[in-house]
Amino acid sequence: MTTTEPAPELLLTPPPGFVGLPLRADEQDNATTIDALTAKLTPHANEHAPELPRYVTWFAQLLAEENIRLYGRFAVDVAALDEPALADLAVAIVSLNTTSEDQLAALRSERDVAVARLRQQYLARQPHADARVIRLAMGPAMVAVTAGEYRLPPDLARNGRAAVLPRITAEFQIPTPDGAHVVLMTVSTANETACQAVLTAAMRVANSIRVTRPKQDAASATPSA
Repeated sequence: MTTTEPAPELLLTPPPGFVGLPLRADEQDNATTIDALTAKLTPHANEHAPELPRYVTWFAQLLAEENIRLYGRFAVDVAALDEPALADLAVAIVSLNTTSEDQLAALRSERDVAVARLRQQYLARQPHADARVIRLAMGPAMVAVTAGEYRLPPDLARNGRAAVLPRITAEFQIPTPDGAHVVLMTVSTANETACQAVLTAAMRVANSIRVTRPKQDAASATPSA
């Protein structure tokens, strides 16, 4: 039998200037968030403004299907650059497949072992990554940095020509204290010069991550007056 634990709520401090879309289990909360983001983007959407609410709603649905709780962009200032560099940030929480209460208890008590296994599994998929075990405020975690390329098709490039852009990505995998979930956070940028500044900002966000019990669990555990 697979042990299923309700996913905890995520708390974190986003980087300065972050603009994004937070998602929760509550559909009404998500609708309010979508409306707020749409209002911010509409003045910059020009002729696409009428279609913006539909697009943001569709995008939010795609994120929710992937268990993504937060997605957005922020900018970092780098002395060597004339303009701030942009970075993408996404945070998700996924359930671990645990087949018994004994395994769940082991994951709670042996989080360092669990993180070491996460690193091994990541390196099996990405052997050239710089993957390390670190300690964050929430506990042990794995962080892996990879460098690759993103191919931009001609119809999306400003000059109408296909482009190859660098992509530096930091992925954090952080087991939660309940032993049943892992928080996944990725931060990426196409600006190689800003790589270190973006990684520093990513580390601050990762170190701020906390989890709380789901609202419905907290309500049921607290007797009403």
